[in-house]
Amino acid sequence: MNKFILILPMMLILITCNQRKKPPYKYNDLFFDNLKGNVEKVEEISYKLDTTTKIISLDSCCKSIINYDYKGFRIRYSNVEINGREKNAQAYTSRFPNGMVKELKFIENGKLISILSGTLNRKGSYGDSQIYDSSGKLLSFYSEILVNKFGKIILMKNFKPDSTLQKTVVNNYSNNIWVGGYIKDSSGKKIFSTIIRLNEKNDELEMVQSKATNGSRDTTIIKYVYGAYDNNGNWIQRTEVNEKDNSRKLIKRQIIYKKY
Repeated sequence: MNKFILILPMMLILITCNQRKKPPYKYNDLFFDNLKGNVEKVEEISYKLDTTTKIISLDSCCKSIINYDYKGFRIRYSNVEINGREKNAQAYTSRFPNGMVKELKFIENGKLISILSGTLNRKGSYGDSQIYDSSGKLLSFYSEILVNKFGKIILMKNFKPDSTLQKTVVNNYSNNIWVGGYIKDSSGKKIFSTIIRLNEKNDELEMVQSKATNGSRDTTIIKYVYGAYDNNGNWIQRTEVNEKDNSRKLIKRQIIYKKY
């Protein structure tokens, strides 16, 4: 969950006891996050390992938490310090009837930083989306948005309020799973890219990230080894190996399922 994410990623309606109605949308975030079962919350915490794979210490200040609603859509993604204090969060406060994100709030240390406000076009796909600061001032907007057959954004351009192009974002998918993409600056130069290889379970096997810095390009390769899966087939423990400096990290994941 700590990897760079290019975009902010997107069914079951409980009617009465054990009765459900088919929703107006086809896919939810559990589908895109490669999670099986009625997941309510996912918590991840990482540890540094020595060369013998012994735990040295926590790898970061925080554990990452994703909460899902009863339809399987994300409602909050947050990084929470070990003492329980939320460091930052993305709150999915509103969605369109087809499940696409209508409003997304960005929060740091309990304070609202910015808001993404989306629209739908006549085809029911994403139209222009605006980014506002906490006072309501327009910071930038996304336009020329294209989606794939699953409704996930594969191309969008970010503009300043005066319509000056800032960057172009491209996302790649293997069916429903995000496998990387890249960002180009206003001149068309590629400044960041991610390439992900998947295993047979559609979990990450290898990630290659490349970033342009001061005329040079810094590339990082991370490989993933899975140590345990739960009864639903979701991984709950994996080791990450950074081939650049041979550092190792253990990720433990707790998956909480809905009880109904």
